[in-house]
Amino acid sequence: MLHIVATPLGNLEDLSPRAARVLREADIVLCEDTRRTLALLRHIGSPARAERYNEHDENSLARAVSAAMGTRKAALVCDGGTPCVSDPGWKLVAEAVKAGIRVESVPGPCAAAAVFAASGFPSGAFVFLGFLPRKKSKIEKAVRGAAAFGKPFIIYESPFRIKKLLETLARVLGPQTRVALCREMTKIHEEWLRCTAEEALKSLASRSKVLGEITLVADPRGCAAPEPDGDEDEDADN
Repeated sequence: MLHIVATPLGNLEDLSPRAARVLREADIVLCEDTRRTLALLRHIGSPARAERYNEHDENSLARAVSAAMGTRKAALVCDGGTPCVSDPGWKLVAEAVKAGIRVESVPGPCAAAAVFAASGFPSGAFVFLGFLPRKKSKIEKAVRGAAAFGKPFIIYESPFRIKKLLETLARVLGPQTRVALCREMTKIHEEWLRCTAEEALKSLASRSKVLGEITLVADPRGCAAPEPDGDEDEDADN
C-alpha cells in the first residue's frame, strides 16, 4: 500500500493524528529531503526508514514503486504540504496504480488552499498555477490564460523571483490588480500582504532581501489589463 501523506508547511502542530499514525506505521517513507523528513519522523517517534525520491530519475521511480510493492506500508511525503500538488509524486502514483498497488491519500496542509481561504477574495472557485515557467513569454501567457477564467488564481513563487512576478502582474493585468501574498506560512515570521500588485511590489522593493517560500493569490476581476506588447522578445528570461 502507498499512502500520500500531507505534512506541515512549518508548524509541526499541523500534522494530523492520522498522518502521524500512518508515518509511525510505515516501513519506508519516500521523501524529497531525508534530513527534513527524518526530523519529522523523530518528532513523532516513527522508526520508518526515510529514502529520497527523485521524480526526474527513472531509477529512483522504479525503486519507489518496488518499495511500495514489497512493503506492508509505504508513505510518500514532500518537504511541506501535500505531495503531487506542485511537488513530486504524480509519476509514482500513476505507476503504483498501474501496478495494482492500493493508493490512499491522507489529507492535510496545502499552501494553496490555506492562502486562498485567508485571502478575502470571494470563494467558490480558483485557478491553480503552481510554480510558473521561467521564460518571460510563458509566464505572461500563463497569467493571461488564468485571468481569462475570471477567477482568482494561485501561484507558488520563490523569494528570488517574487518581485519579477509582481511586476508581470502589474504590467499584464494592471497595477491595481488585487493580490493576497503570504510569506513563511505557519512559521514564526509569517507575513501577509493584502493589497494591489503595485503596492505589494513597493513593499518588497524596499527590502534588500526577501526570505521564505511565497504563495500568492491574484484576483483579475475588475482589472483594466493593458494590451499585450507584440514586440516583446518571446525568448527573454524572466
